[in-house]
Amino acid sequence: MKILDFNQPSLYSEVFTDEIRKFLEGFSYRVFIEGKKPTFRQVLELKVIERKLEKNKVAFSRRLRNYILEFVEREKIDCVGFKLWAGDGFRWSMEAGRYLKKRNPGLKVLGGGPQVDIFGQEIFRVGEFFDALCYGEGEETIKLLAGFVNGSERLPDIPNVIFRREDGSIVKTPRKFVEDLDTLPVPVYTPDVYPGIGEKLRMLVIEESRGCPNSCHFCIHPVKSGKRRAKSPARIVEEIREYGRKYGVKLFKYAGSSTPADLMVNVAKGIIAGGLNVRYTSFGHINDFDTDFRILKQSGCESIFFGLESADEEILKKGMNKNIDMAKARKVLQGCKEAGIFTVVSLIHPSPFETEKTREKTLEFMKEVRPDSVLVQFPGIYPGTQWFRSPERFNFTLHDRERYPLEMMTYQIKNLFPPRYWKPLPYTINGMAFREFAGKTEKFQKDLQREGIETSVSDEAYLLYGFSGFSSLNEFLNRNRCFFYSGNRKELEAEIKNINRKAVNLTPS
Repeated sequence: MKILDFNQPSLYSEVFTDEIRKFLEGFSYRVFIEGKKPTFRQVLELKVIERKLEKNKVAFSRRLRNYILEFVEREKIDCVGFKLWAGDGFRWSMEAGRYLKKRNPGLKVLGGGPQVDIFGQEIFRVGEFFDALCYGEGEETIKLLAGFVNGSERLPDIPNVIFRREDGSIVKTPRKFVEDLDTLPVPVYTPDVYPGIGEKLRMLVIEESRGCPNSCHFCIHPVKSGKRRAKSPARIVEEIREYGRKYGVKLFKYAGSSTPADLMVNVAKGIIAGGLNVRYTSFGHINDFDTDFRILKQSGCESIFFGLESADEEILKKGMNKNIDMAKARKVLQGCKEAGIFTVVSLIHPSPFETEKTREKTLEFMKEVRPDSVLVQFPGIYPGTQWFRSPERFNFTLHDRERYPLEMMTYQIKNLFPPRYWKPLPYTINGMAFREFAGKTEKFQKDLQREGIETSVSDEAYLLYGFSGFSSLNEFLNRNRCFFYSGNRKELEAEIKNINRKAVNLTPS
């Protein structure tokens, strides 16, 4: 097996010419470093640059599919699997998969990843070349799919797959979960399997748990992951020790969508008892975290991300199926912050049933608690969630329910522009069309910023900042905005090397 990972700084050299990079460096410096608004002429020039960038992406997609074909032929590979996600990566995967199948009809082409969990069989509308799609959990399924490739297994007998019969009908086999996560093998990150691993950040995702006991109306995880299951604390501690011993990795992020607090505490105790010197971040559900954050901090927990979404309890219950008591939320968030753990809160704004009164309530709660970072996003509707099943119940209106999955699956974000310049999303909320509700999101962010509250730092970004070499969090944010926006490959590669060097020896900035 070989893992080809193109999500690396070198990708920028494939699509950013010197002309594009030079303009975007000046543009981003003005906006992110100097804090000035772009001139009207600069905005017009930016639109020209975007068109040139899109042409370069098309050319890169052609080179990418030829590279993969040559790799398949050289290595005598008989099956290619694509991890499907959003944006350009999804588009390039579709183009590459179609090209490979056309050039080599006998090659088996499989798809998996988040897009399959969200859109399921709808992917066949744009990915007619797939032999099968894998949804849910893939560790057991991928072994059986290997048997399908060599002819010893039939697709109808393999769990967690979607495929099309010769008559065009689509079959979705039963879902199967891995019940005992301790039985899963430890992931392998060696260059013979993962050729590009040396260019990646030395921060690994540890899958400590799967599933979620909650059923938030906007979330795909209850559909995707089922009931919550967790590895034993001893197994997690052993994985952490093994990653450090084999790969020199000491930075981690828990993968679970609802990591149990008691599991985190027990692992923290194991880390402390074992004398492991690590740093890590996690997601946390407020109702689950009535705990002593000082133990987590002592073990190396740098940041925790909490999904709050709103400070109005009626919106939480009616619009999201989240039963959060604000008194408890206040206690948990303050306790986390007081322990010295960088506290991140997510909000959905405007939420279903949002009013000026509920908006002010959430804003005042943020001003009182003052999390270290508040990530604000507008509501997204994913197939499989309650928001999609019954949109009118939550004050949404879908423009075309039949076409909606296809539109969202292939939606392209305009990375050079703020959301108000994107193609309008095909739904309304509380009677507001896209540009209006996206504008509300942006204004709420600015109101928080005026109060001195950061609105762009995720838990893992904060962890990386500590080893980046920048003198302040603000400098880290602004410089990296410039690097990513302008496609500055050299600066990003230098930063990755610096973080990796410091992380191996755990010498924070």
